[in-house]
Amino acid sequence: MKNITLCAINSKYIHSCPAVYYLEAGLKAAMPEMQVSIIEASVNDTAEHILYSVFESAPEIVGFSVYIWNVATVAKLCKSIRAVNPDIRIILGGPEVSYGIAHTDIKESDYDLIVSGEGERAFPEAVKIIAEGKQVKEKTVSAPFIQSLDDIPFIYNESNIDNFKNRIIYYETSRGCPFSCAYCLSSVCGKVRFLSLERVFSDLDFFISHNVQQVKFVDRTFNCNKKRATEIWKYIIENAHRSRTNFHFEIGADLLTDEQLRLLGSAPAGKIQLEIGIQSTCEEALKESCRYAPNEKIFSNVSALRKSENINLHTDLIAGLPYESYERFKQSFNEVYRLNAHQLQLGFLKLLSGAPMNELKQKHGYAFTAYPPYEILSNKYISYAEIQLLKEVEDALEKVFNSNRFVLYLNKLEERFTSPFEMFRKIADYLKENGLLFCGVSTKKLYDVLGDFAKETGADLSEALLQDFYLSENSEIPPDSLKSLTGLSKFTRPASSKLLHEMNLAREKKIFVKFIGNRALVINYAERNPVDGRFALLFEKEVDFNE
Repeated sequence: MKNITLCAINSKYIHSCPAVYYLEAGLKAAMPEMQVSIIEASVNDTAEHILYSVFESAPEIVGFSVYIWNVATVAKLCKSIRAVNPDIRIILGGPEVSYGIAHTDIKESDYDLIVSGEGERAFPEAVKIIAEGKQVKEKTVSAPFIQSLDDIPFIYNESNIDNFKNRIIYYETSRGCPFSCAYCLSSVCGKVRFLSLERVFSDLDFFISHNVQQVKFVDRTFNCNKKRATEIWKYIIENAHRSRTNFHFEIGADLLTDEQLRLLGSAPAGKIQLEIGIQSTCEEALKESCRYAPNEKIFSNVSALRKSENINLHTDLIAGLPYESYERFKQSFNEVYRLNAHQLQLGFLKLLSGAPMNELKQKHGYAFTAYPPYEILSNKYISYAEIQLLKEVEDALEKVFNSNRFVLYLNKLEERFTSPFEMFRKIADYLKENGLLFCGVSTKKLYDVLGDFAKETGADLSEALLQDFYLSENSEIPPDSLKSLTGLSKFTRPASSKLLHEMNLAREKKIFVKFIGNRALVINYAERNPVDGRFALLFEKEVDFNE
């Protein structure tokens, strides 16, 4: 058996799956005679289309990388492959099968072997077992942890880098996690192991020289080793001028030192993006989840990062943690929202197979969905109805806040409410009343809807919305509800020309004057701010159209 197909089914088209490339590298190192094909699809592709692609590659062995988002699709594919050609051998791996399959729709008859743990060495062993026709008592194959990560080949090269154009590139410099959060699998992977700094710098040079759009570090708590994190950040900052590449890190904000804050504050705008999992500000919930988090230190460091205005910041919350009621979650939301990060991700607790949270399920009266992603329905402290209310708030948050389109509008709107949570709760109610919750809404329609919502609260925020539109959208046509504020072209055109001439900008093709009543905004549309994605307001002036 020489023809092997590795199949990854990603949650979005822009995502990629490093696992199958690691398996390919491990297989070629151990069994160079093997012919390996890689198929990357997404959950938006039909099972039938993926099945067709698999059979087109004419495999003798198929390997699926199984995750919480694709396990249902993999189950269908395994059954279909068995039906069409039972001679094809199927190997499964990944977190959704490494700790058992009882919770899935996958049956023992649907596969031949499961690879558990790190696959670079375990997968070739599984292939060898099948190729040699060996009989095994257990259908699970595992191998010892790879102690020196430098032994793992770099999975990106000249022949495959173009496959990742316009997609996120995932990269790891460590495996394992020093922490043991009950809802996470990372700590199960043993002690933290690191790539050498020499190897990391070499890998980073490859990304920089190929000018890739974004590299997302998948290290759990990237800065758990403070000295090492500092050296990598220094290297990126020193070489940032060589490419457009943005580097994304998941960090523990409480671990940041004053030196690191100064260093990060010196980074070129938009080169570094930080994701900070705060999850909750309820100490009881964090303690029960085995998560140590000194909130005062976290908040202080996030505020310092935000003030530098050169780093895109994401903060995360998890709804449904032990002991955190609906009312207490509101407090967590308000406190984290006021940090003013560029994005706030409101996630919901999921019961991952193998995670310590399984041991707390009965104690806290948890109910989870019986299907992926095994998400919380309720527990002793928060009801199903309250979870649904938070789902509605999440949708409003995604539409209105995380887009960074409505910055000025939200700042003014918040004055009408007692808290940020109340504001988003009311926005969600309004979207629901108008049939716009949990569905796609065009950008211009959203401007109109939010303007109407503000008026219902007693505020006319049309001017703030129009300025947000100008700074977010490179469009000549404003939303319908805001057109009346843009002025008559017979007055604005000569005023615009005069203003640009006075500023010696008349020949700059990407600089335009936009009007809100008699207020002129000079905006540079040549490029977006690399941190928040908005266009730069160069100048603002009141204009007398009678002059």
